[in-house]
Amino acid sequence: MRQIGMKYQYSYEEQWQPKDLLVTFRLYQLNLDGNGSRVYQKYWNESAVHFVEEEVSAHVFPAL
Repeated sequence: MRQIGMKYQYSYEEQWQPKDLLVTFRLYQLNLDGNGSRVYQKYWNESAVHFVEEEVSAHVFPAL
């Protein structure tokens, strides 16, 4: 995801259907208008469990 310019924003937990499993999703975002400070907040606001994984946001991937 980062290799195409997407930036990790946050993680959130959700009950995934149809198997009723607790799953942690990571939200990556690419703002095509160049405004990198804007973050999509829907899942952050809807999820009771949400957090920022510091090791994910700090990890640097090598360029292609």
